[in-house]
Amino acid sequence: MTDQISPKPFGRQVFALFILFFGVIIIANTIFIYIAVHSHTGVITDNPYEKGLKYNETLQKAKEQPKMFDTVSFEDGTLKWILLDQDNMPVENAVINVTLIRPIQDGYDFETTMNYVSNGIYTTTLDLPLSGQWEAHLRAQWDNTQYQTTYRLQAN
Repeated sequence: MTDQISPKPFGRQVFALFILFFGVIIIANTIFIYIAVHSHTGVITDNPYEKGLKYNETLQKAKEQPKMFDTVSFEDGTLKWILLDQDNMPVENAVINVTLIRPIQDGYDFETTMNYVSNGIYTTTLDLPLSGQWEAHLRAQWDNTQYQTTYRLQAN
């Protein structure tokens, strides 16, 4: 019986396999680095560090807001805000600014104002460019008083 001896790899074959192995690793890492650098940064707000430092100030301002009774709704493309003061009386002379933010996608945020209808009711018609979830930041200002709230709405 004869044993067959398998040929030993030559120096050039080992060197070629060595180069091929590390070449594949370098190409894969280059692809991963390119994707990481050219994809979404993960930053969703401007100046996050400064905003973080002012967070306690933001919480204090929220506590100092006047006691209000408000109801926000969104139906058939109309955003409606009923705004009543602490005595349950309608707020009639407020300037209302609304910032609409699409939380999952940049580039579609916009601002608008609301019009007074009657009895503390303010409305605006929204022409949202995309369906899905939106966040409305409502800010009211009247007689040296400010009040703000946030409402999440679903556009079809």
